[in-house]
Amino acid sequence: MSRSSLSSAYLPANTSNYTKGRNGYKVCKITPHHMAGKLTGTQCAKLFQAKGRGASANYCIGYNGDIVCSVDEENRAWTSANRTNDYQAITIEVANDQIGGNWHVSDAAWNSLVNLCVDICKRYGFKLNYTGDKNGSLTRHNMFANTTCPGPYLQSRFQELANTVNAKLATPAPSTNTKKSNEEIAKEVLAGKWGNGTDRKKKLEAAGYNYNTIQNLVNQLAKGKTSSSTNTGTPTSITYVVKKGDTLSGIAKKYGTTWQRLARINGISRPNLIRVGQKIRIK
Repeated sequence: MSRSSLSSAYLPANTSNYTKGRNGYKVCKITPHHMAGKLTGTQCAKLFQAKGRGASANYCIGYNGDIVCSVDEENRAWTSANRTNDYQAITIEVANDQIGGNWHVSDAAWNSLVNLCVDICKRYGFKLNYTGDKNGSLTRHNMFANTTCPGPYLQSRFQELANTVNAKLATPAPSTNTKKSNEEIAKEVLAGKWGNGTDRKKKLEAAGYNYNTIQNLVNQLAKGKTSSSTNTGTPTSITYVVKKGDTLSGIAKKYGTTWQRLARINGISRPNLIRVGQKIRIK
């Protein structure tokens, strides 16, 4: 079973309302629809649980922004009145917060639609290309059937949806590196958390740390020295604290050295992932 981690619930549609598998097609499109009703994601998904309804969607987004999976992504939902499109598309029913008129969609539902589209595009490796016809990767129900779906309001924002999703796809995700600094590890070594001798070396290297660098810091701490000065106050090394926007190469250039050297002496195995507040030993 495959579904987005953004979905808060899974309420499977009745097997009479969708096709198992995708007939060899790969997912490369997204087709948003509107519910023509003010429903939660759960309420919408429950409609597809009725046997013989003859319709379904991969996801239902409520007017309150909740996302519920109704048909697993590995299966073709019956949503767009076009087999070829639905074999290739993740289909999404979006609730309205206004009945009639231009069938307005709430900000909460819109934001959930954007985030779900970003997640889908990331996992299947494509961007949203809204061409206004069935050849694009962002398609509409009324491209295939005589219907007003996805409604005037949502349809008017399809190009905006593509632009917003693609902009988010182009923005690098913030680093989730939580690797502790060398000094933090050295203190843990002194506290006995990393064992001794060969066992300590194996554990440190397996965790991505340079054993010699850590051991030198351990020796300094054991002798009552800091990483930046001797007991007489005479500097013996320089330490730089990483700030927002810093890169290892930028820090190296600032101190007339190379990022390779800094990575080596600091036991940094992934030079492109340094975190704010991390201490970098310069010399």
